[in-house]
Amino acid sequence: MSQNTIPKIKGNSFITSDGYKHYLEYWKSAGNSNTIIIGIHGYSDYSNSFKIPANLLNKFDIDFYAFDLRGFGRDVNRGIWFDKTLHIKDVHEFYSLIQKENPKKKIFILGESMGGAIVVSLLRKEKINISGLILVAPAIWDFKKQHFFLSKCLSFFATLFPNLSLSGKRFLSVIPSDNVKMLKEFSSDPNVIRKSTLSSLNGVVDLMNDAYKDFSILFKNPKTKTLLILPIRDYIVPRTPLLKILESKLVKKNIHSNNICIGVFEQNYHMILRDIDGDRVTRELKEWIINNNVCNYLTSFSNPIYRILSSKNYHLLDKN
Repeated sequence: MSQNTIPKIKGNSFITSDGYKHYLEYWKSAGNSNTIIIGIHGYSDYSNSFKIPANLLNKFDIDFYAFDLRGFGRDVNRGIWFDKTLHIKDVHEFYSLIQKENPKKKIFILGESMGGAIVVSLLRKEKINISGLILVAPAIWDFKKQHFFLSKCLSFFATLFPNLSLSGKRFLSVIPSDNVKMLKEFSSDPNVIRKSTLSSLNGVVDLMNDAYKDFSILFKNPKTKTLLILPIRDYIVPRTPLLKILESKLVKKNIHSNNICIGVFEQNYHMILRDIDGDRVTRELKEWIINNNVCNYLTSFSNPIYRILSSKNYHLLDKN
């Protein structure tokens, strides 16, 4: 790869400053859009994961960009884990490129699951002037602290056998969504990673752990208006670590002042934007983009901490 090139979009590719080529998806609205969302996908997934919400958002003149992260989707190095600093750099460069080409438009960054962990760390480390941050079922988890011995074992074996693959069948044994049609397509999609290497699993644990620390700091003093979308029936990411942060006095203050808006969806799953009623969630996300004061009147955003505490836990590591 060439070094120190200017990041650019070429056809259906996003090319970074080190010459790395990412597959790019762009859903353009028919009208004259004044708003852009940049979506960062989750673990084992890829940019096509935003197809359903992006097509709906297009109807409201909101454009949507997403690219396959290094090692995911249609990437030539699919299955290989790249250091989190590279993911953060790539997202930063893509945002800077889109912002430069659209200086008068509102730009939001949306991170889903692992993508949420990446964008949280990006905002913590870099000064970027976005219109808002959207976190959808973010993978924020202090795994190393809560499971010290297990994390040490994972790190040890990942060093010895980095390319040893583990099947993702257990992931599919839980319920990531209630949209059976979508899940069938997901399970047969050749671009979805089904066997993760120990190196990759260790890398995403490291990413989530750092994002937990960054999230703790960022939510006490948010740099931008933030929307947090939490599906209660999340079997993939435990809720307890996130709840510990949300119960902080400083974070609660930001929630009450609408600097942080939390949507709680009791009947939804980890892949919330692709659930059967995912369009309803996307529409409420759209309403927040238009006017973040919706936190004051939409039912999904009322008394979020109380509703989270009152809800049943679905992840094995959460206690009921």
